[in-house]
Amino acid sequence: MKLICDGLDLSDAVLKVSKALSAKSANPILDGIKITAAGDTLSLLATDMELTIERRIKADVLMEGETVVVGKYFVDFAKKLENEQVELSRLDEGQLQLKYSDSESELQVFPAENYPEIETDKDGDYFEISQKDFKKTVERTVFACSSDDSRPILKGCLFEINDGVLTVVALDGFRMAVCKKQVNASGNFKAIIPSRTLIEMTRLSDKEDGTVKILLKKNTLMVELENTTLISRLIEGEFVKYNHILPSSFSDIVTVDKKAFNDSIERASIVARNDRYNIVKFEIKENIMTVSAKSEVGNVNENVNVILKGKDLTIAFNGKYILDFLKITDSETVKMNLNSPIDPCILQPSDDEDFLYLVLPVRINA
Repeated sequence: MKLICDGLDLSDAVLKVSKALSAKSANPILDGIKITAAGDTLSLLATDMELTIERRIKADVLMEGETVVVGKYFVDFAKKLENEQVELSRLDEGQLQLKYSDSESELQVFPAENYPEIETDKDGDYFEISQKDFKKTVERTVFACSSDDSRPILKGCLFEINDGVLTVVALDGFRMAVCKKQVNASGNFKAIIPSRTLIEMTRLSDKEDGTVKILLKKNTLMVELENTTLISRLIEGEFVKYNHILPSSFSDIVTVDKKAFNDSIERASIVARNDRYNIVKFEIKENIMTVSAKSEVGNVNENVNVILKGKDLTIAFNGKYILDFLKITDSETVKMNLNSPIDPCILQPSDDEDFLYLVLPVRINA
């Protein structure tokens, strides 16, 4: 194998595929990046058998072939070659030689035949969505996924398609995010996509006006973006019946300026963060909401103007959970839909009915 390629293209490709390298594998070859030179293309591929990323770049291929290079060293080396033309050659001694400027280096390699085969069958259910909408939908939901290994089903987002409407749901037992988007789909189906996969997909979706086609087959997802292919295992099992959690009506609706609300909670959280649950209390009376927090560090009491439809109410939340919602909300005002100090609250942008965020209150002594 022998080829010449642009160092910046190589560095970008190596960095992208390295996100799929195994962090802790008993199989040393999964620590490697597979390099394949064929035609006029250099292909780089990494997998941990849960997530696979392949990136293709243009190259002047002088001799076709393939090998597997130790990933972490190749990543660090490629970063230092961004301003160079790079020649890659597999030596008979079992090393990858890199030539650049008037210098050369060698890195350890593994036999390519020992690398696992990755299935790339393109049959199955699919849906298409603009990259802009996909990134926004994931941004609005993935943060609410659980990180608890004891409930693996919640470590991903439910993607459910019915009659061309995509509903994405994430929850962790304390809060839940639900977002809807119109899509072009092959039918009605659902799948649970790992949060890690979704985050990597958004990083690869770098064109605002592009479209992403997501293929789902059995327990596998595959997506192609530009010169990159991502393949991931899906999470198997039955997702929580999220519709049963959502309240059907509310006795209180509070509309508040997002920036004023966010700033007040941020200041209260400075005091509240000393507490394990980061408790911030909201006392709503007529058209004033008093945002307060106290700990051994001190206390905060601030008044925020609101529009209240309903009765007076005092309720408390983990302040971080409210701030997480406000950070990803574009609307100038948001709505808090409430029933009682112990019932779930639904937060929504005032101008977007397709996104809602449920958060459970914290019990306090009135």
